[in-house]
Amino acid sequence: MRRSSVQAVKNKVSMSLLNEKIVYNADKSVNRACCVKAAGHVFPDPAWAALREEPKDALILFIAEGKAKLSVPGGEYPLYKGDCVVFPPKKYSKLQSDAKTPPEVYWLRCGGDLVDAFVKAYFPNMRAIVATCDVKNFFVRITDILSHGDAESADTLCLILHKLFVTIKNCLGSAPSGKGKSMFPSNKYEEYILSHMYDKLDVHDFADHFGMSVPALTAALKRKFGKTPYQYYLSVKIELAKKMLATGKTSVEDIAERLCFTDRTHFSKLFKRETGLSPAEYKKNNS
Repeated sequence: MRRSSVQAVKNKVSMSLLNEKIVYNADKSVNRACCVKAAGHVFPDPAWAALREEPKDALILFIAEGKAKLSVPGGEYPLYKGDCVVFPPKKYSKLQSDAKTPPEVYWLRCGGDLVDAFVKAYFPNMRAIVATCDVKNFFVRITDILSHGDAESADTLCLILHKLFVTIKNCLGSAPSGKGKSMFPSNKYEEYILSHMYDKLDVHDFADHFGMSVPALTAALKRKFGKTPYQYYLSVKIELAKKMLATGKTSVEDIAERLCFTDRTHFSKLFKRETGLSPAEYKKNNS
């Protein structure tokens, strides 16, 4: 289905609709406690982009193939095959297709008091989050129900949405899909770092999150792990990089970019210093 682009409108989702199939759109439906208001499937298109200025609803998006770029206040982050993004209401964001490897994207716009409660409960920071997990089947199942719904479909959709939120939450900080294992943080400091893995470390934000001064946070991490905040942050990143390398499906360049290292050389140098092996050697020995 080919449609012309739509200009950004406040409180609306605006996107280039070239090569996009709108599976369902119920903007004028009654506002239920938990409902899918719109759904779509974007086919690879280097010109595709989506802008959310002041949206009223949550948006869940899954990259089935290819690459895209996410822009939010504070930075720009690459998205890869297997990434799922949750955008809370009232948060500005922009998505743009990678020109060389345009993505195939599934998306859902959902709302209602219960959906708002899910977002607040599972993603309390109320910021766009990215998790790597295989959730394509959720999107396919939801769009199928929307296309062939019956009297019981509303309750079924609510249950599937809840399970989708739980799955995404459990996959935060996991390695890319392939081995099918999620990494559950073993402590609150690791959980904070994993939830900000796409950000560069700001030690003041890190300390503020726990209601501590920077010296107090430094003392706590040195006492518990024998490391400064930066050293601990780096060690968590390296552990996640090892999991990514072990899948054998992600290139060293992509991992370096994804985990916000300056470049492949910088990542390789730090990785070898921490593990004794280069990323390529580690990948060869463990994939």
